[in-house]
Amino acid sequence: MPASETPKRILEAAFDQVMTVGLSRMTVESVARAAGVTRQTVYRHFPTKENLIQMLMADEAERLMKGVRAPFETIPDLEDALASSVLFCLRYAREHPLFDRVLATDADTLLPYLTTRADPVIERARSALIDLLKRRPGIRADLVYGAADTAVRTVLSYTLSPPPDPPEVVARDLARVLAGSLTGEPVS
Repeated sequence: MPASETPKRILEAAFDQVMTVGLSRMTVESVARAAGVTRQTVYRHFPTKENLIQMLMADEAERLMKGVRAPFETIPDLEDALASSVLFCLRYAREHPLFDRVLATDADTLLPYLTTRADPVIERARSALIDLLKRRPGIRADLVYGAADTAVRTVLSYTLSPPPDPPEVVARDLARVLAGSLTGEPVS
């Protein structure tokens, strides 16, 4: 196997270990064993267990972002694209096996990576959303950063503490508010 494949294999092994034993019980040694590499090889690519977890989260966040980007590529209406993207996020989080497993068994270990240590995930998602919004005509450029930041943090909050409304309603409401503020059109 090429050396460039090693980090991917380590992340896959970490994913499997979290699914099997949970986040708090996963060790660098168990990940190395599952990946078929030495512990030193894991540390060469991921200097700490925390770094490994952060990269695992970032890898999963990138998969999420692919689903967020898709509506912006195919849906011309801003509000509809936003609603579809938000709905994808909410469903992804509710149906994702790793997220579900970790919240059920290791919430105390995971929550810092989605709250107090969430900066890498938030920054990545915000940056991607800013890029998507900037491509749209009629957007108030002075509000793009704030709208993207608000959207990411709101979706993260709704993911951690789902509201009583169905995801479709939450997605449509958030999209309506964001699209209205970004275009200056009244929110109905």
